[in-house]
Amino acid sequence: MKKYLTILLLALMSLCILTGCGSSKSNDKKTTATASSSASKGTKDNPFILGVSPMAGWYAWYGVDGTGIFEKNGVYVKLKFFSVYSDSLTAFYSGNLDGICIAASDAISPLNEGVDFKIVLVNDNSAGADALVVQDGISSIKDLKGKTVATEVGTLEHMFLLKMLKDNDMTIDDINFTNMTINDAGPAFIAGSVDAAVLWEPTLSTTLKSAGTVLYSTESEPGLIPDTLAVRSEVIKNSPDAVQAIVNSWFDGVKKLNAGDKDFLQAICDGAELEMDDYLQIVKGVTIFDKKKNQETFKEGKDFTSLKYCLDQSADFLLSTKMIDKLPDDTSVILDDSFIK
Repeated sequence: MKKYLTILLLALMSLCILTGCGSSKSNDKKTTATASSSASKGTKDNPFILGVSPMAGWYAWYGVDGTGIFEKNGVYVKLKFFSVYSDSLTAFYSGNLDGICIAASDAISPLNEGVDFKIVLVNDNSAGADALVVQDGISSIKDLKGKTVATEVGTLEHMFLLKMLKDNDMTIDDINFTNMTINDAGPAFIAGSVDAAVLWEPTLSTTLKSAGTVLYSTESEPGLIPDTLAVRSEVIKNSPDAVQAIVNSWFDGVKKLNAGDKDFLQAICDGAELEMDDYLQIVKGVTIFDKKKNQETFKEGKDFTSLKYCLDQSADFLLSTKMIDKLPDDTSVILDDSFIK
């Protein structure tokens, strides 16, 4: 599986370099900007390109963008939407994005591969926004034995699935695992093509409207899946003021989100193409991180409230399941807390 994933990643990276890693949707600001960091980023002529995927917490970036918070803080940002999360990872590794919305656990593999980046901000913790949904007749993890279970290889949902199996003395060999993007796994579950699927919001809520029930979710795993902002190191080096302005813009946006600012919420829904009621429902599945929560999670700790602890535990788990070949020498090298201070 590792060899397959490596070959696939290299192929995708090559393809992205040739094609520019296009996505199915973006906020389509008229710009010819690239992720080149030879010049200062975050300017009108050379905006910071941020990869965003469909996830409840990350949608708040649309509110930041749509209500002019970036410009107020003196930075220009182009949000580039990826309907398939793994495509955004490939684009980032290939240098086609300046920053990316990435789950902390997904930062371990690129760290091992020598991708030069830093996590500068935690956007949220999943608190029910990631879950295993099952068809009728499945009432326990052990009931998955021999059943068809779908999720996307190499993503945090894949790791979450492996952890659920391991905690119940099972392995991936005990199920009929099917590799599907999250966008495909939801419809496949609704159609009855698979017995279970590990999904994240908003696909999770959309799926549950039509079929299935939640068997297990991150509500029972507080802190397991932090969602973060990672930035390429050369962008940080050449354009630190732009990165600082982006982090400041997030904190400004969180204040509006927590206050229920109508314009901010509408900008999120417009950007994410969601109905207001649907967004308000899915955002309940995450704990949004303000400045104080960021400063707390960047500290050393001995549980999942600490970002470094979470990275270390994720690395241990990924190694135990042979999704990586070795443990990183030091996960803290990808943590940069200067901007959240």
